[in-house]
Amino acid sequence: MHYTTSMNNFFNSNPNVLESLLDNLHEGVVIHQSDTKIVYANHAASEILGLSIEQMVGKAAVDPAWVFTNEQNEKLSPHDYPINKLFNSGKNIIHMTIGVYTPSKKFCWLDVNATIVSNDVDEKTAMVIFSDVTERKNVYEEAALFKRAIEAVDIGITIADPTLEDCPLIYANKAFTNTTGYTFEESVGKNCRFLRGDNHNQEGSLIAREAISKGESCNVPLKNYTKEGTLFHNLLTLSPLTENGHLRYYIGVQHDISELKVHEKLLEDQALYIQSILDAQENIVFVSNGQTILYANQSFLNFFNVPLLETFLEKSACICDRFMEDNECFHLEKHQDEKLWIDQILTIPPQQRIVKLSSKTGEEFFFQVNIKRLQSQHNTITLHDITAARLKENSLTDKAYHDPLTGALNRQYFYEFILNNDTFEADSSYESGIMMIDLDDFKAVNDTYGHAMGDYVLKATVQTIQSSIRKGDYVIRWGGEEILVILHNQTKHQLLISAQNIRHKISINLFGNLGTITASLGITLMQNSEPFEMAIERADSALYRAKKLGKNRVEIE
Repeated sequence: MHYTTSMNNFFNSNPNVLESLLDNLHEGVVIHQSDTKIVYANHAASEILGLSIEQMVGKAAVDPAWVFTNEQNEKLSPHDYPINKLFNSGKNIIHMTIGVYTPSKKFCWLDVNATIVSNDVDEKTAMVIFSDVTERKNVYEEAALFKRAIEAVDIGITIADPTLEDCPLIYANKAFTNTTGYTFEESVGKNCRFLRGDNHNQEGSLIAREAISKGESCNVPLKNYTKEGTLFHNLLTLSPLTENGHLRYYIGVQHDISELKVHEKLLEDQALYIQSILDAQENIVFVSNGQTILYANQSFLNFFNVPLLETFLEKSACICDRFMEDNECFHLEKHQDEKLWIDQILTIPPQQRIVKLSSKTGEEFFFQVNIKRLQSQHNTITLHDITAARLKENSLTDKAYHDPLTGALNRQYFYEFILNNDTFEADSSYESGIMMIDLDDFKAVNDTYGHAMGDYVLKATVQTIQSSIRKGDYVIRWGGEEILVILHNQTKHQLLISAQNIRHKISINLFGNLGTITASLGITLMQNSEPFEMAIERADSALYRAKKLGKNRVEIE
């Protein structure tokens, strides 16, 4: 044991007993003289500070061997060292927490107590007793941090103790008190059912009660009421917290979903409003993913004579099963690739998207199919009844819609069945090509070879054009030797190729003594939702330019 002469006086009563007592303490004990030099240190002090007793004895409190900090980890000034505060004030130091960095770079938190044990005029002596509270302080700080975090979140969090009678709350965070209006003191000690007012027989309450009885977690919606009686919707998540296999607490997380409930109600009202609009439509409207029908309006149910969509689906998973075979209509036997029927029908021009269906009475109807793709990979399909128009179209042997000389369609057909007829709808996925064709120097043919030769040239030219386009495209005698051609599903490149092909075929036709005749073409692509008249004007302008630039050529506008 190391001590100076002044210590002999201190231990003169029974030095062996005191020495043994101090050396066996778990707390560190250091004795300072009035100049703060250490005259004694026990084994616990040596172990806590990581210094040998020899290294400690004789050093003053301000020795650079160690650095003291406050609880904010700020370096203490020597004036605030425990031993200096004790000597300067004469008042005992009780449970002062400081941090200390030792020469070995070890850091620990100390709980310090100090008192003057000898107040001689010549030599004051003080005893400092400290214990290592690093682990305890870290645990406390972690707990404090966790509590601050829980208090900072904007979701209500509670803790209930199921080991106590009626499983009362023992904790509620600030978000909980803000939402409910009840203070912390008003909330703890009560079962959380106090939030339900008189509405205790909720389904969510029964589920939560059963989960607690089994020590299980659950997630339930509840109708709760604030302190002022205002209803709010609460999505409660209960999670058990166990310790050594025993249930200790229940953590409750309250999500205020009142705003979500309001939105759900608005969506329900909107859905009813939209359904009422769709049910008022005469057209058949339904939603499909291509494999089955997800929604159908009243016209759909009426047509197939079923009370509910489910009744229809019991016999047909998809409406495509009901498409009747017809050479001029879309049906599954006609399109046998692996694509869904919606993807298949979208590959053909809009005016050809026609299906044939049998009604509840067995009567056959023709429908034009309009498809609107939705972002959800679903499709809204509208079936327009074109039965009357279809029958009328099938009887177009009537010369009223055909040019009697060439057999081409005439302007009357264009105005009734293309320009002003709802059955012709441009689709944004496709573009229609417009060609305005005019035979070069045709007046000279009539003047030189007679009108019979002119008529023959016109009929042959129309036949050449018709043989060069696809079924479903339109050839219209626009007037005199001018011919309008409307082609579907065209790109600019495709339209140019088609036009040059027609121009070439016309130019190689032989007409007896006349020989050959050429044609000039003005072409354009229709813009989405553009009126036909505007596209025809552009084609006509391009035709004029072709004539001006030398004839027997194609110009695009």
